[in-house]
Amino acid sequence: MEIRQGYSYHIKDEFFDKVQDKYLMSNKENGNYRPHFYVLQDKKNQALYWMIPISSQVEKYKVIIEKRKIRKI
Repeated sequence: MEIRQGYSYHIKDEFFDKVQDKYLMSNKENGNYRPHFYVLQDKKNQALYWMIPISSQVEKYKVIIEKRKIRKI
């Protein structure tokens, strides 16, 4: 499969089964399935792609970000 920067992708369940990382966004969360991820290619290592989750819940994630900033202080 060719991955192209600027497109939206879904990640297969098999990836989450293999990786088992509690910090990754779940593929099946609260009855919702397969979040969309936006792809960016790394400038220094072009074999590396960053998968950024897309969400319409902007306010929810602003609160999460602010809480994490406070914890780091």
